[in-house]
Amino acid sequence: MKLDEKQSNYYKKWESIRNNKLKYLFKKAMLDYALPFSIFMTIFELIDSRFIFSYKILTDFLILFLIGSVLGTIVALISFRISEKKHIKFKGNLHNE
Repeated sequence: MKLDEKQSNYYKKWESIRNNKLKYLFKKAMLDYALPFSIFMTIFELIDSRFIFSYKILTDFLILFLIGSVLGTIVALISFRISEKKHIKFKGNLHNE
């Protein structure tokens, strides 16, 4: 079975990403999940406190960032594993031709 253009592009893109798993996990977990989540929740907390910044808001931000990082890492690991399975499947299809 020959890969179509979309699958071929995905295969090439993932081949370069999979070589640096830690960079992928950092980007996905910290930058894509934890940071936006913690900023979003902190904005709601600031609105609730009428934009009075306090030490509590800073500690809440850090706690939310840590929670988001843990949850983001779990999601990123699952995403990595799913993409890796697709990559192995495509690689098998390339070698069977």
